[in-house]
Amino acid sequence: MLSIQLIIDIVLILWLSILTIEYFRRRYLNIKIVKNKKIVKAKRYIVFYAITESKVKGEDLEKIVRNSLKELLGTMWLEIANPKVIIFREDTQEGIISTNRVGYKSVLASLPFAKEINGSKILIVPRRTTGSLKRAKKLIGLK
Repeated sequence: MLSIQLIIDIVLILWLSILTIEYFRRRYLNIKIVKNKKIVKAKRYIVFYAITESKVKGEDLEKIVRNSLKELLGTMWLEIANPKVIIFREDTQEGIISTNRVGYKSVLASLPFAKEINGSKILIVPRRTTGSLKRAKKLIGLK
C-alpha cells in the first residue's frame, strides 16, 4: 500500500514539473525582445484660436497656457505635458500648441483657465488635435 502511494506521488510530481517547465518555456517564447528600438515620444498638436479684446503675442500666450496648466494640475503635470506655442499668427489670432501624447488632454482641460493676458480678457478655443505638424499647419492656413 505504501509503495503504490509513493509511486503515485512521484508520478504526480513529475507530471506537475513537466507542465511547469512547458508553461514557462511557452511563455518565454511569446516574449519578443526588440533591440535598438528608439523610444519615440509621440507629439500632439492642438490647433486653437484666441478671442481677445486686443492683439496678443505668441510668447505671452505660451506663458498664460503654462500658468493655467500649473494652476489646474500643478508643476508635475506642467513638466509632463510641456506645452509650447510653436506657431502663432497674430493677424488671425490662430496658433498651434505642441505637447506630448500623455499630456495633451491635460492641456485641453487647462485652456479655459487662461482668462486674462496683459490686462485684457482672453478665451482660447481649441479647434482640433492632430498628430502631425503638417496637418496642423494646413488647418491654420499655412503651407
